[in-house]
Amino acid sequence: MVLFVVALGAMACGDSRAVASHTNNGVIEQQRHVGFTDSALLSLSHAAGGVDGTTYVVQTSPVGARAGALAGRLVGGGRVSLDATIEPTHDLTACKPFAETVVPSRADGVGNAVVWLVGVTTGPADITPRRITLRLGGCKLIPRLQRVAVGGTVLVSSLDAMTSRLRFSDAGRVNALRETVRFNDAGQVVPTSLVASTPGLVEVRDDLHPWVHGWLAVTPHPFVIITADDGQFRFDGVPTGTYTLVAWSEKLGTQSRAVHITVGVETRVELKFD
Repeated sequence: MVLFVVALGAMACGDSRAVASHTNNGVIEQQRHVGFTDSALLSLSHAAGGVDGTTYVVQTSPVGARAGALAGRLVGGGRVSLDATIEPTHDLTACKPFAETVVPSRADGVGNAVVWLVGVTTGPADITPRRITLRLGGCKLIPRLQRVAVGGTVLVSSLDAMTSRLRFSDAGRVNALRETVRFNDAGQVVPTSLVASTPGLVEVRDDLHPWVHGWLAVTPHPFVIITADDGQFRFDGVPTGTYTLVAWSEKLGTQSRAVHITVGVETRVELKFD
């Protein structure tokens, strides 16, 4: 497989702006820096902004002969404080102080970030789990970030003996509540399909305990991934074409850029949060 490399430096949060970036074949592409509130990108849509109604179609024939690969790494995580100490203010029987790693980082990578492609309309089947569990335990959400396929079910459970009210809302949008899940005691399990009814980055907060915070990435296609601690990500079987690559980190912000996939070529991208 041929290797094609693109390097990119990016700003964390800030105003949207375009910067010319030269690739090694002489093509000038545009990188875009965006803040936390670009709701079109955070929709995780397969079509730009989700405005054209295009749906993702699973190819029944082998896609390898008409596809390439995209591999990359998010870097810059070493400058982020790895651990945050949470000091609960009430319900102290269930809520003890704890340390939480929001951006795990190894070798300067940006872990626990969501990376996805916008503009993919066909390709392999999505193997993202359609049934996941989100637990409230020790007064925090476990895990803090995970994927679920669109149309899937989220089993929300509580291990804490306290009253909680979890709100699931679309990130970057005002008054975009998807679901509210209430708990009165430990041991309760509430299944919900509303949370994963449409693609998007979903923020989870507890109205009664403001330090409880988590995220769900509801995937419309297989080209959505959560990065490892070293910031690595990879997509195989990407149909040839030009797409928008988007990376989102809870602390570092959101960015996007154009990427071109060629048959039989592994395109490599490095995105750096300055």
